Amino acid sequence: MLPSFDDAVFTRRDALARGASDTRLRVDRDRGNLDQVRPGVYASAPTWERLTSEERARWVAAAAHEAGRGAPIVFSHLSAAALWALPLFRVRATRAHVTVDGPARSTPQVFRHRLPLPSEDVEWLEPGRVGVTNLARTVADVIASVPLETAVSLADAALRKAAAEGTSGIDLDRAEDLRAAVAEHLRRRTGRRGIRAARFVTEFADARAQLPGESVSRLLLRQLGFADPGLQVPVMGPHGADYLVDFDLGPVWGEFDGALKYTDPRFLNGRTPARVLADEKEREDWIRGVTGKRIVRWQMAHLATASAFRHHLAACGVHPVHSAS
Repeated sequence: MLPSFDDAVFTRRDALARGASDTRLRVDRDRGNLDQVRPGVYASAPTWERLTSEERARWVAAAAHEAGRGAPIVFSHLSAAALWALPLFRVRATRAHVTVDGPARSTPQVFRHRLPLPSEDVEWLEPGRVGVTNLARTVADVIASVPLETAVSLADAALRKAAAEGTSGIDLDRAEDLRAAVAEHLRRRTGRRGIRAARFVTEFADARAQLPGESVSRLLLRQLGFADPGLQVPVMGPHGADYLVDFDLGPVWGEFDGALKYTDPRFLNGRTPARVLADEKEREDWIRGVTGKRIVRWQMAHLATASAFRHHLAACGVHPVHSAS
């Protein structure tokens, strides 16, 4: 859904109704107290600074809808991806993206894609007023138009969303249904720019990846010549429940150590960061002791480039099989 304007992100109209003036808004913006999302929509600078790329993209979409005075609009591409809660890894949607099946002109605030838009490709958030391209169409649009690392992390997340993780795990058959739907969209676009890369992404995507860092790790491992690793490999824990290890690299286990593990409530599960660190140590000691394989960890900084990742892995004594001495 589109976010609703509030005290942190607000319209000029609402600010004036609360007693502000255009002069006050201009002064606050010039002093760095406000960021302008687009003409007529503002955000407090601290709020805007801490928002993720996906959250900013949703606000940019909401601002575009506000400026359109309620005219029907169908968000697509990066805007649709953000509304589907898919990751926008290392990209920023500074404009709203919409698709129009007819004459269209883009502006600095709205990128209008002139493309066929059959009704079955649209899901309406507000019937007849606010629409978004469906999940398969959104994935197909985005992965053909963004860098490879962005495309893979988004496609992985979309497959995971389609798989509908629950108490019994993820349903990979549902993920495969989405993969087939994306492939069909791409089949209809043969010869267009970005389709070859998009087809690779569609085949390479995996619903088992939990974070963009895991997706990018897998992509870089492929580019560096490693065999495709086992993903989310279960190791029986001391109390009967499985520990899942991110990557099986053969001689060693691999783990992407994302910061969200220590900050995001979804991963903390009510624990303090210190408790998470202690639990991780216990987990690692157990896995290493039971399997006889050491664990190599890396962080987002190591994924800046393929070269940086190769250097980190080599420093840990990990090499593609064909280059091992």
